[in-house]
Amino acid sequence: MSRKPYPTPLVVPPLSEEHTHTIISLHGRGSNAERFGNELLASTDLQGRLPTVKFVFPTARKRRSTILKKIPIHQWYDNYSLEDPGQRTDLQVEGLCQTAEFIRGLVTEEVRILGEENHSKIILWGLSQGCAAGIFTLLGGWADASEAYPLGAFIGMSGWLPFEQQLREILRSDEGLVSARENQHEMQSGDDSCEESESDQESEADAYSQQGSDDNLLEESDPPRDDFNPFKEIEEDSTPRDDFNPFEEDEEEAPLVVQAINHIRDILTLPMIPSNTQLSEDSYPPSLSHLHTPVFLGHGLEDPKVSAGLGKKMYRMLSDGLGMDVAWKEYHGLGHWYRVEDEIEDILSFLQDRVDLPVISGSSLEKGKGQEKQL
Repeated sequence: MSRKPYPTPLVVPPLSEEHTHTIISLHGRGSNAERFGNELLASTDLQGRLPTVKFVFPTARKRRSTILKKIPIHQWYDNYSLEDPGQRTDLQVEGLCQTAEFIRGLVTEEVRILGEENHSKIILWGLSQGCAAGIFTLLGGWADASEAYPLGAFIGMSGWLPFEQQLREILRSDEGLVSARENQHEMQSGDDSCEESESDQESEADAYSQQGSDDNLLEESDPPRDDFNPFKEIEEDSTPRDDFNPFEEDEEEAPLVVQAINHIRDILTLPMIPSNTQLSEDSYPPSLSHLHTPVFLGHGLEDPKVSAGLGKKMYRMLSDGLGMDVAWKEYHGLGHWYRVEDEIEDILSFLQDRVDLPVISGSSLEKGKGQEKQL
């Protein structure tokens, strides 16, 4: 497996002398930490609103993009299609595995700085492919499952869930997912319609636009090859394997949630959670405690790059399938980006509510700036 280093992250210290939380934010495909991080902070004034927060913006290393004729671009992993992210999953495994290891390292470093067992002070945030790579890393958990801790929160914008179809099959659902928890947290869709940011839309748009034109060149007679198929049927007379098999039926079959998480851990080359892990109705055991991380997912209904339907599938998988605390919000008139007036405000409210993060109100911030100008 290639081990090219990841570029040094962009680190923005808190405005306050006090450092209470860290946000690790992942850019989308084709962008980088400087472009995405500086634009996000400038357009949202997150530093002013979250003065005790340290921001860490990592950059994905360059990988050759199969759909873009092997052109090297900054991407967390190589994915073949955004209309159907389940195509060519064999291309995704290496990047997801390496990126997850990289992100876990960033989290470990911030825990060291904030103090042991302070995972709840760390928020993982991602846009588009950064959301996809981030949520997959979160679901995989930690290398040592016995010492797992939930993060403070996960924030996803305009994203999707890698291997969603395979996870749905593991949870044995056709029309809907098997409900893992009765209580679901769903926010009502916003009705505000504002103009989308006229920024560079984090140059990821160019890569997606090129992908869309290249997709039209694929011929039906030459279907994409998918070597990585964890659901290939095993012949009845074949020799039993010791590998993880989510569909193996035996007396010690693991709970469906454990099977789903073990499938992700298998992809990320992490040790398996024991099949005899017991689940209770109102809580997960320590090995699955990372599933207690609250999640916010926002998506523009006019997103031309990643359909809101993919985001909603992710929401249903996390909420109904894995029983996580997930807030889902759709935004009318919004494309493949974010909007400060509603989405960012919703995210800040979510963080204040779920993470007990000190948030300065926009009005207070403007009032303070006005007073400074008078002086």
